[in-house]
Amino acid sequence: MPIERTQTFATAAARAPRSTLTRRQFGLSTMAALMLPGCGGGDGDSVDQAAMAKVDALIQQDIDAGRHFGAALLVARGGKVIHRAYLGTVAPGRNTAQGDKYLQMSMSKAYTAVLVLQAIDAGRFTLDTRVADLVPAFAVGGKEASTIRQLLCHTSGLPTAPVAPPLPLTAMGQLALHAEAICALEAVYAPGTRCAYTSGTGYDMLGQILVLTDPKGRSFQQIAQQDLFGPLGMVNTSFGLATDDPKRVPVSFTPSATTPASAPQMLAFNQVLDANAEYPCAGAFGDLDDVFTFTEALAGRGPKGYQLVSPKLLAEARLNATGEMPLEVLAPVGTPPVIQAPEDLYPARFTLMGGYTRGTGAGFSPAGATASASALVAVGGGSTGWMYDPARDLSVVFLSSGLVEGVAHPQRLAKVNDAVIAALS
Repeated sequence: MPIERTQTFATAAARAPRSTLTRRQFGLSTMAALMLPGCGGGDGDSVDQAAMAKVDALIQQDIDAGRHFGAALLVARGGKVIHRAYLGTVAPGRNTAQGDKYLQMSMSKAYTAVLVLQAIDAGRFTLDTRVADLVPAFAVGGKEASTIRQLLCHTSGLPTAPVAPPLPLTAMGQLALHAEAICALEAVYAPGTRCAYTSGTGYDMLGQILVLTDPKGRSFQQIAQQDLFGPLGMVNTSFGLATDDPKRVPVSFTPSATTPASAPQMLAFNQVLDANAEYPCAGAFGDLDDVFTFTEALAGRGPKGYQLVSPKLLAEARLNATGEMPLEVLAPVGTPPVIQAPEDLYPARFTLMGGYTRGTGAGFSPAGATASASALVAVGGGSTGWMYDPARDLSVVFLSSGLVEGVAHPQRLAKVNDAVIAALS
């Protein structure tokens, strides 16, 4: 039976009783999901739902064990949805449902990366343009030679930080202010020599570059809406979202995952990231179907007459841009270092598209062990992820409630992706 559990929220709902799903309710929830329009095998090719139910059960095991609270899963082949599941809950008394809008965390980087590639296609700068040529204030602290390419693939010398010090987490979403703080940072390694996940620093700098070079003088939110979300028909996706939107899924932690850092994180994610917040690295909200719409555009099935990125640039951007350099976490100068266990180091294999590629090496990948070498994957901190495998023409989208911190989340995504591939084999 599912364990009893409570959920920590930075809202008045924190004291509300937590509903749980029995295994019978889990089965009914999955069955109901399969009966929705566009669910299960209804709008795709026939699929062995018994095999796919094993994938749902794998996710449900984590919910029952209290590792997270709920999840939404979509699987598609050849552009057609063949399976959906809505499991567990997203808030006290609120079952996971179609249309829920999740904070996509670092999956947002894929959207920002595409906007950068579009700006390159438009001739505003190139992959190898120095950041300092666009933002002169960036040329300090050993970052003078950093390029757009290096910002995209986390090799620019910038440290790992959700918000650049000395700014607090409550500055999250104030793009211009954050860009000023990023410019003042010291490099933590020579650009191009290591790969350190930048979290909030690299992609917020890219977002500000888009604003500074935009010929129409638009805000980052306007650029994303007018150049990407609107043309693709991603009607439920935006950078920033009203805190009282009834479809918004609050960021939460299970009791076992709650730490002293949980409360300030929930304050930032649930209240600071409001409708006006511009956080290019991790501030996009959206639902399951809109993420699938995006992966379809990557597969070349976007709206007629709309080109996501030019074919030549897209072909370059989806390649492994960091080789087998390990994915490191390097704290800003003057802050306590981050200690990474040897087992938490794995090849980054970053693309220029805000995520990773499976690659040909034997090391761990959030795409899974059985995905093709050309598979693309995006990971949102502790909660979200998508994978597109062009060799199988397969999309997997996973959105969850209840953050799973550290390397355990990409490991969970790899497990789900491998289970989906096994179910379809």
